[in-house]
Amino acid sequence: MTESKFYTISQTLAQLQTEFPDLTLSSLRFLEKEGMLQPHRTQGGHRLYSDEEIARIRLIKRLQSQRYYPLETIRHMLGKLEHTKDIEGEMAFLESLYTPLSYDPDYKPLSREQLSERTGLSPADILRLEEMGLLFPYANGAGLRHDEDDLKTAELVARELKLNAIMDDFAPLGAAMRTLVQEEFVLFRKLAGNDNPPIERAQQLKETADLVHALLRAKLYRKMIQRKGERQV
Repeated sequence: MTESKFYTISQTLAQLQTEFPDLTLSSLRFLEKEGMLQPHRTQGGHRLYSDEEIARIRLIKRLQSQRYYPLETIRHMLGKLEHTKDIEGEMAFLESLYTPLSYDPDYKPLSREQLSERTGLSPADILRLEEMGLLFPYANGAGLRHDEDDLKTAELVARELKLNAIMDDFAPLGAAMRTLVQEEFVLFRKLAGNDNPPIERAQQLKETADLVHALLRAKLYRKMIQRKGERQV
């Protein structure tokens, strides 16, 4: 078994600052205070970081700088990683859950006002969509922010409003989606059998839910179109 190599805090910063220039001694101490790092200590109290701990720091910084995940989301993801042997597989699965469908590596999360400017919707319209459950802002150090999927949703709503829709037309959609997601989650928990299913089983269940949703949605649309056509004959 290979022994872990340990690095001082200055050596750790030297390894990581080329990739993350904003990483400082204070940053590492903050992450430690938040319980997200647990460096070893010498008898004199000096911090020592293992290769695994450095990989953990790199992961945290990547999730912050590239994905803009809030600290609580990262904490949850790291907590899940502590209970799996397949860290890479679990990480990929968790990122697939948290990553926006419309993921853009160059995207900068938008405030409500910025989302308003990008889409032409008023801040009041955006707040209303949040209340309907169609937009999901998240908190970070700069306040509430909207991801790429929120931007795409807001753009679609703005387009429909120009085609004579009204904001309240979207309320039933938000309610229906909340009900669907809650029912899928209950089924997921039941099929999983426990709160921490193996990574392979969790991935299978997500793929099953996605496939069933897509198939049923497509079949329902076809049936509705067919029935509408029959009524018009």
